[in-house]
Amino acid sequence: MKKTVAGTAAFVMAAMLAAAACMPLTVYAGNTASVSSAAKADETAMKDALAKVKSRVVIPDELSEFEYTTSMSFGKKIFSFTWHTPSDDVSSDNEYKEMCVSIVGGVIVYYRGSGSISYSSQLRLAKLSEKQLLDKAKAYMKQLNPDIYPALRFELNDLSLTANNATVSFQRYENGAPVKENEGTVRIDKDTGELISCSLDWWEDASFTDAKKALSEQEIEAAYKSLCKLTPYYRFSSVYNEETKKYDKIARIVYVPDMTSEIDAFTGEKSAIWDDMQKAEGSRYGYGGDGYFATADSAEEEAYYDGGAENSATGAFTEQEMKKIEQDNNLISTDKAFEILKKDPYAALNDNYTLKSYNIYSVKDEKNNESFTLSLTYNIDKEKAKSADKYYSIISVTMDAETGEITGFSKRGYNSEGQRPRLDVKAAAASAKAAANAYSKDIISQYKADEHNSDPIEVWYEETENGGKKESGYETDRLFRFNRYVNGIQVDGDMISAGVNSDGIVYSYSVNHTENVSFPKADILSTDEAFEKLYKQREFDLYYDGWVEQNGTVHTYLIYNIDSFCLNAKTGALCSWDGSKPYTRTDPREVRYTDIKGIPQEEAILTLQKYGAAVTTEKKFDPTAVITEAEFSNLLYTVLNGYEVAVDAEDEENINDDKKDKAETTREEAAVMFAKMYDREGIAKLKGIFKTPFSDVKSTDENVGYIAIAYAKGFIPKTADGKFGGDKSITRAEATQMIYDYLVLLSK
Repeated sequence: MKKTVAGTAAFVMAAMLAAAACMPLTVYAGNTASVSSAAKADETAMKDALAKVKSRVVIPDELSEFEYTTSMSFGKKIFSFTWHTPSDDVSSDNEYKEMCVSIVGGVIVYYRGSGSISYSSQLRLAKLSEKQLLDKAKAYMKQLNPDIYPALRFELNDLSLTANNATVSFQRYENGAPVKENEGTVRIDKDTGELISCSLDWWEDASFTDAKKALSEQEIEAAYKSLCKLTPYYRFSSVYNEETKKYDKIARIVYVPDMTSEIDAFTGEKSAIWDDMQKAEGSRYGYGGDGYFATADSAEEEAYYDGGAENSATGAFTEQEMKKIEQDNNLISTDKAFEILKKDPYAALNDNYTLKSYNIYSVKDEKNNESFTLSLTYNIDKEKAKSADKYYSIISVTMDAETGEITGFSKRGYNSEGQRPRLDVKAAAASAKAAANAYSKDIISQYKADEHNSDPIEVWYEETENGGKKESGYETDRLFRFNRYVNGIQVDGDMISAGVNSDGIVYSYSVNHTENVSFPKADILSTDEAFEKLYKQREFDLYYDGWVEQNGTVHTYLIYNIDSFCLNAKTGALCSWDGSKPYTRTDPREVRYTDIKGIPQEEAILTLQKYGAAVTTEKKFDPTAVITEAEFSNLLYTVLNGYEVAVDAEDEENINDDKKDKAETTREEAAVMFAKMYDREGIAKLKGIFKTPFSDVKSTDENVGYIAIAYAKGFIPKTADGKFGGDKSITRAEATQMIYDYLVLLSK
């Protein structure tokens, strides 16, 4: 069972935000005749916090200036302390230094010393080993937070060739399970081991139920199966056809789960964690600020671009331009479109509307057939519409520009006098179905009304002063949907929609219908078989999660959760959204090779792996296999450019065209690829300026310049007999050793 979960925040985030700037304001007592008990309590709390910090952190004597800030977040007082050199002592010979520490209760949540993170174009291996870096991080955390240290598990997760630091992450564990949002990082100088900074998120005074009483994974699998409904859908993707040089639309059947919630680890039911948080008006992270997106609801708040401006440029038109102009002249004019829309009972335009903008565009389908769409937007003339009781201020329409067939419309900015009536769901649904029949009569037989179309009308209530409740509003419009089905399976995304308001007006209509695609037979796995396949490929995570009340009380829950997924409904294999094979990229740091122990190049392979560079992320490294030009080029590029990319066996075909060569890499080809990384100006191609460093390479050889550069840089050493041996193939292990040796040379 997987035990690692990701997450980044907790209620002490406010402290992190305050401390990150490391610029607290000095707090002055002021001239007061008396000090209140609250002020004395604050002073005592500050002194206690400062005493805890100074018992764990050594403050250099040179940092003689002291400042601090206090703040309160979710019932927790946060103290941020700063020590720095006096401003008047700063000069060219005496640099400014500071140390920042933030503490919440008994936990130091932020530390930054005088060291800093720096980057260099010079590649450099760390002087400290992985074990030394981990030991340093553990020691620092034990010093800063001895009380919480036993609950932490550490991992080296970021080591760069260009940065001066290594990042060690840690996660809180309670009762053997990780605690989400309780984690942090320690940044250490990769050469000296100096602590640069430390930050963490932590729930103090939180309690955790005993994980031993949790349901087993087998029990949770059964529970999830009862809670989750798998529904098959046809979904589309575009696949490039090498023969036709075009993209074909492919339909696949995908099982999609409707259960996305966490599961209570003790009951097997949907966890109440977020419902509880909402009822208590708690916070997920402990810092607030509800945001929302406002949408315009009237013509005055909408912005439009005028269209149809004539091109005043002069000059002769090409044959293609004339053909297009002639073609456009045969399309529906805006005057003709207006007449069509006035006669249409659903668009229902009238002379109170004026054309605001229009656009004509064309689309070619998979068979290269071109279709034209006319898009128009009309605004109401309010002076003309004064006598109208009900109207929409904006109407947008799309139609087939060749036939005038309406393909969709939407109306916005409804104006009506008095209170609008309740929506009559049955009558509105009938109006929506009539509109769908009118506009999509050729395809409507493939569509079924969505089950939610007939839901009862929604009514909203508000509390009264005497504790009762009264009606505050009700549903006055609804969007009715009709879903497409083929072979008894819903086609995801193919939908007819019609909006109807309580005055019986159809205010929107749209249709999405995929054509020119073949649907595979519905010979799919049963849902029982699909769940069985799922559990062989995906495990549940068991972890603690929680939220915080406004007063700082932490509520924790033990939860089972499974990563989001889709299943190929025919095979049961995990797949991407559209049913295709999922794209996977494994971090080289996570791989544990099974066939490199004891080989001469083991250290080189493992070292490069720590920096995110590897020939492969398969478990089998295959060290004696000759490295391909694609693999060598990618490995070289990864190391010398600092990108964390590795070639998976299944992804090798996806490398850029210039790296697709599967030919074996020789020493000469390796030298050329390396030298090209440095020779941006093409100097290596110049003739007669390079002296060959090897007895078996002539000065007239085509690649002598590249070979000379590679040798001068220390990348290609001489063989045992002093020769170059350019035609000798290089194995995966040898290639890795070659690049590692070069990094060692750069690091001296």
